[in-house]
Parts: sequence; C-alpha cells; structure tokens
Amino acid sequence: MHRDPSSARDVMQVCRNGHVITDRLRTLPESGRTHCDRCGAPTLDNCLICGWELPGAMDVPGLVPIGSWPAPRYCLMCGAPFPWVRQPPSAADPLAILEGLLRRVPLVIRQLGWRHGDRPALRVEGDRDLEDVLRALLPLQFDDVRLENRTPSYSPGTRTDLLLAPAKIAITAKIARSNVSEPKLLVQWNEDIAYYRQKASYRVLVGFIYDPEGILHDWQTLESVRSESQEDLDMRWIVGARNTEGTEP
Repeated sequence: MHRDPSSARDVMQVCRNGHVITDRLRTLPESGRTHCDRCGAPTLDNCLICGWELPGAMDVPGLVPIGSWPAPRYCLMCGAPFPWVRQPPSAADPLAILEGLLRRVPLVIRQLGWRHGDRPALRVEGDRDLEDVLRALLPLQFDDVRLENRTPSYSPGTRTDLLLAPAKIAITAKIARSNVSEPKLLVQWNEDIAYYRQKASYRVLVGFIYDPEGILHDWQTLESVRSESQEDLDMRWIVGARNTEGTEP
C-alpha cells in the first residue's frame, strides 16, 4: 500500500459495488468494515493494481468534515478503473448482455416478493419457478427465445432450458440448496455439457446458478474455474447470489 506523505487527505474505504463505507479510515479506523453493510460486498481502501490509497476527506486542522467524498472511478496514480466502474456491454456481444441480465435476477426475485396489500408474495422455490422468471425476462433483451425440454438423469421430471438461437447460446438454470450444493451441481453440469455437445447448432452453454442462501461462498472462483472455452463448446457459469446483483451505487 502506498500513500503520498504530503497529502492532506484521509483514506477512503469503498465496497466493490461502489458504496462509500468511510472517508476517514486513518482518523477513525473503527469506522472501517470488511464487508459492506448495504450489499455485503468486500471492501478496499487502495488500488488493486498499484496499491495507492483511495483519497478521502480533507484534513483541515480544527474542523470536522461534513458529508463524504464520492467514490473515485479511476486511480489517481495508475489510472486503473476501480471494480465499481462498469462498462456498458457492447450491443454486438449477446453474451455480455445476457450476463448483465442474469446478474440482476436475484434483485428481480427479491422485488417479486414485495406485493401490495395482503396479496401473497411471488416466490421462487424450485427450478421450474426459476425457469419461468428467466422465460419472462429474456425477451426484454432478446427477440428469439426458444425452449428446450429435456429430462436429464438428475431430474425427476422435465426441465426447460432457454435457447437464444441467433446467438447460439443455451441457458440451463438451477437453484443451489443445502441438498444441491457444489458437488451435485458439478455432476449436473457435466451431464448438461454432454447433452449440448451433441447439438452442433449451439456454441455456448451458460449455467445460471441462483444461490439465495449463499451456499456457494467462493462464487468468483467457481465462475472462473467452470468457465472454459473448448473447440466444440464454450462453457460459462454465472452465479446469482446476494452480492452479485450488480446494484449501482
């Protein structure tokens, strides 16, 4: 970690989604947090590329700063963007558009649970419920959404995958639960891969894992390890959990 010894600025702590935790971390270290109290994302107080501290409140002798500085978008030392700076997906990249939509599915499901008056909440409790949510959301971004009904060995009934035919993308959706944790999800994923390898018309398989209980703790690593590109099929895991909603600061 590096800082300018002549700087009159305190240090700012920001979560990875851009929420300012404190802009007086050096003066009031007890105000710091390891995770954001608004979205649960991890926090940082220095540039991940060069280690330069995030500039916080001005240090004026005899005066107490009022309010807080906004989170910077780029490092003042090396110019690198911070994690909360999100570039809009290219209109020519359907996979990027799909990822942006899937990242917000947990937020959509949470909103569905809030109803006016005494009407019952709309809940997503099973894989079919999740499939219905995706079937309703995908047409917001894609014109040609098709259904693929199949009965894999791990399912007691018929499952419905979503197909983006022009982009050659297949989407299979699952819910992580206490009895369907990472090992079982991987077994299911391998069967999904084998199924779509037989369909030459699809070049990308996206596994969307909705994780409302936070069972998949290290979801970033899982996404990285399970996302790979092979000659006949590109595979991508996208986890929708409490701190992956893409909430704007």
